[in-house]
Amino acid sequence: MFRDPRRNGLRKSLLLFAFSLLVLGCGGEVLLPPLSAPLRPRDDVSIENYKFRVAVMDFTDQTGQAGDLIKTIPDILTTVLFKSGRVDLYEREPLRGLSARDAGETIQGLIEKRMIDGVISGTVTRFSRTEKTIVMELRLLSRNKAVMYADQHTLSFKGRREMEITRDDVVSLGEAISKAVPRVPDMKIVSKNAAQVTLSGGSNKGLVTGMTGYVQAYLEKINDPETGEIPKPTPLIVGEIVIDQVSDDTAIGRILAGDDVLVNDLVRFK
Repeated sequence: MFRDPRRNGLRKSLLLFAFSLLVLGCGGEVLLPPLSAPLRPRDDVSIENYKFRVAVMDFTDQTGQAGDLIKTIPDILTTVLFKSGRVDLYEREPLRGLSARDAGETIQGLIEKRMIDGVISGTVTRFSRTEKTIVMELRLLSRNKAVMYADQHTLSFKGRREMEITRDDVVSLGEAISKAVPRVPDMKIVSKNAAQVTLSGGSNKGLVTGMTGYVQAYLEKINDPETGEIPKPTPLIVGEIVIDQVSDDTAIGRILAGDDVLVNDLVRFK
């Protein structure tokens, strides 16, 4: 004889419902499985700085005539950049008077510890005592060796024996470097492959190679079971990345720290 399987399913459901009522009537408790699995806690990461931090190195003098100007320009530039508010500065004192080898090792150590995001260097290539000018090559390199800024500047000075650089010219240097680190909007991670992530924006959002950002975890909105309200989640930092490639509408980043970076997480740039 043919039996309708739908009737069998209905009969089983009714039996289960009746059993539940019986247990409840006896003072028991019925435990039902959760509708969804609980969210897995995310691993957070500490960030050394939330602004793009640069180290200003001692400048070099190819002419051998700039004297103390070569020492004062980096110090003034550090002050100018600090006042601009766009970048953060690693203190100058530990970087003074280092040999080229020691300077390179120091910078590499700071990069590996994620304590700096870029390095500023300068070289005097021409000195004119009659015109009272010096010509300087200035560069900003990111932690992944991307050239974020490189240009030649002419600075004026006054005095003969005790030369003093024109401060306004150094201010112009600081403004040029600050503009080389643009302010860009937050972007989502749209894909991930090992330590490489693809972002939802590129040069169309102002992004440039060498920028660094920290990753905020994507947090699901969960209703409070007692009030029914949706609590505002506390931002959780789960990683840090550096941008290696930029195209028109996407960018490729490399994870510097954090083993718990996921698709849909948000990247906030320094």
